[in-house]
Amino acid sequence: MTKLQGWIMAFRLRGLLVAAALLLAAAGGQADDAAELVAEAQDFIANGEYKSAAIQLKNALRGDPTNVAARVLLGSLYLRQADGPAAAKEYRRARDLGAAPAQWLLGYARALVLQGDFGRLLDEAAVDTTLPADQQAELHALRGNAHLAQREPTRATAAYDQALALAPGHPLASLGKARVLLAAGELDEARAQLDSVIAATPGHVETRLVRGDVNRRQQRLDAAEADYAAAATAAPNDARPQVGLALVNLAQRDTDTAAEAIGRLGQLAPNLPALTYLQALLAFQQGSLDQASEKLQLTLRDAPGNLQAQLLYGIVSYGRNEFTIADDYLTRVFASAPGNPQIAKLLGAARLKLRQPDRAVAVLSSVVDANTEDAQLLALLGTAYLQTGDNSSGAELIERAVELDPEQALLRTQLAIGQIAAGDTGAAISQLETAVALDQDLVQADVLLVLSYLNKREFDKAIEASTALETRMADSPVPFNLTGLAYLAQRDFDAAAARFEKALEIDPDFLVARMNLARLALVAQRPEQAEQAYRAVLEADQKHLGAMLGLAELARARSDTAGTEQWLVEANRANPAALRPILALAEIHLRRGEGLKAATMLSSIPPEQADLPAVLRLRGMAQLQSGDYASAAFTLTKLTEAQPDNIEGWFQLARAHAAAGDNGRSRESFAKATALDPDHRVPVVWIGLGELELRDRRYDAALDVAQRIREHFPGNVAAYDIASAAHRGKGDEQQALAAAEAALQLDRSSARINRLARTLAGSGASERAVTLLEGWLAEQPGDGAG
Repeated sequence: MTKLQGWIMAFRLRGLLVAAALLLAAAGGQADDAAELVAEAQDFIANGEYKSAAIQLKNALRGDPTNVAARVLLGSLYLRQADGPAAAKEYRRARDLGAAPAQWLLGYARALVLQGDFGRLLDEAAVDTTLPADQQAELHALRGNAHLAQREPTRATAAYDQALALAPGHPLASLGKARVLLAAGELDEARAQLDSVIAATPGHVETRLVRGDVNRRQQRLDAAEADYAAAATAAPNDARPQVGLALVNLAQRDTDTAAEAIGRLGQLAPNLPALTYLQALLAFQQGSLDQASEKLQLTLRDAPGNLQAQLLYGIVSYGRNEFTIADDYLTRVFASAPGNPQIAKLLGAARLKLRQPDRAVAVLSSVVDANTEDAQLLALLGTAYLQTGDNSSGAELIERAVELDPEQALLRTQLAIGQIAAGDTGAAISQLETAVALDQDLVQADVLLVLSYLNKREFDKAIEASTALETRMADSPVPFNLTGLAYLAQRDFDAAAARFEKALEIDPDFLVARMNLARLALVAQRPEQAEQAYRAVLEADQKHLGAMLGLAELARARSDTAGTEQWLVEANRANPAALRPILALAEIHLRRGEGLKAATMLSSIPPEQADLPAVLRLRGMAQLQSGDYASAAFTLTKLTEAQPDNIEGWFQLARAHAAAGDNGRSRESFAKATALDPDHRVPVVWIGLGELELRDRRYDAALDVAQRIREHFPGNVAAYDIASAAHRGKGDEQQALAAAEAALQLDRSSARINRLARTLAGSGASERAVTLLEGWLAEQPGDGAG
């Protein structure tokens, strides 16, 4: 190398070194500037100036994209704004830049939750054991939420338990366990869990919101409102409490307060889809169907799959006489909830309005087997059958509806738009009269009006209304049948029979009128004619359930046990899905002490009817009689839950617990039963309680019950039997004998005489025992024969 070449190389090297030095100096300056901007952002955050903080952090990252502190802080600001995607992006960059897990992992998991990206959370946010225990606990809880969202309750529970092991009482994990219980339908257990979380952390917003939702679902509206209000106070910028408050206020029909909550929601989240839905609900409740329709169209534009909005739009469209739209949207909702009777009724009403009774029958009949006690459903289906020309089925269903619940069959004629009277029968009649005047084609309103007068025993009005209907519907048997019922109620048998015969003249297949001829014969005490009418019905319809049950009842009235059972068996064989023959046959088996046969009979009841109170009662008694005490207690508990005011249900449950040896629960059930009998009208409940106290050797309590029975049921020998046994249990033989002798005055029988004689002999009073027996044999010399 020449000297010249060496100088050139040295010059170049010096230039490179200078350039590198300059670059390093620039980088250092940028880093210093970024650090300063981050420090300024932290000051802004401390003062609550989040927008200014975000600007400074973004400026810092323009100058130094590798600044981890800026990335983490910006991610936390995005979290505060509930911007999950932006927050997740910043935390991912911080991670890729080598940030420690404590800086980014928990924030990243929270951001993924906001996005609903639960799969990524489970894949990318594993719990790092180097984190502090509280951060590990929260990650476990968030992962539990992810599992729960993916319908993995077992894994969710395991994650929550891991969180609680690290941080006992952790609110997010405790809330998660409550959500698992809610998903399983265990509302009471979930409520207890939520209560414990709120007791420990009253300001925990998420728990307040969840408990508010539970309270709202259980119609505890005041409690729900309190929870949502507490959440709104703790998180004034969170839109969710305002949604809850609006829903509660709407449920309370407090439209003014609801409007205020909806207004606040509009300020907090003007683009929230729930906003237009709530505005639609408010407008609907205020009677502004046009405004409700406009808001619902906006809701469905943004969320076309929202079932609640679809349902409300269907109802609103019905109210606006847009029956095709109502049919369309209600059909969509019913497809998602095919067994829901309320939606079926709405949809059936819309199809009736469209003059499509066959389609109305299709939807209504699909739910009737599971809802045989729903008067409104039966009335609607009856109307649909009438409009198809099936007069017998239609009239029978409508009569059954009014027998079940005349108020409901009346009040909800205009069910689809919720114009229901407040429960006053007079107001209901007025509403129906309006319906008849405005909507002549809706046969149900005319028919129900007549039936309602009959139920109110306003027979002259019923005849006036039904004869007017005879003129308008001269080719239908229905109004003539109704007039016949009115005359029958007045015991004008000839006029009633003439109307029923006229109905049959118009339609020989109108078996309802023939069944009413049987009813007339029974009222007139002409059982032979009633039997002829029933048999005539069976000639036309060999499987007619009502006729078979009528013949079974005639046999029972004649004390023909075999005939009664034969007709019930025939009715069951011809109509295996019908409930009444099954229940009647089960009752017969129970009276004979054939618990297993009764249970077998009841096992044929389809699942959709298995939890009806009448079924639960008989099944529980059958299980009790056959010795399956645990199952009996379970079944009868379901009965008391379905009918908490049913004295017999609590009495039978008390018997089941006692038979299973659980005297504590038995006493609790007896307490429920006796509380429902403050006027002491059901002696068997008090006798059962007294016998329980005897078995539990609570002799003073048994004596108290015996005294109560003696006071309120003075002719009931059980009071003295219980008192005698209690005195004997206490070792007071004289008092026991006195009570036994008092019982003998009320029930002088061979068994009681023998029992008392043995007691007297055992106590050393042999002469009194002999005297007692001699006296009895003098009264009943045949008792000692043989």
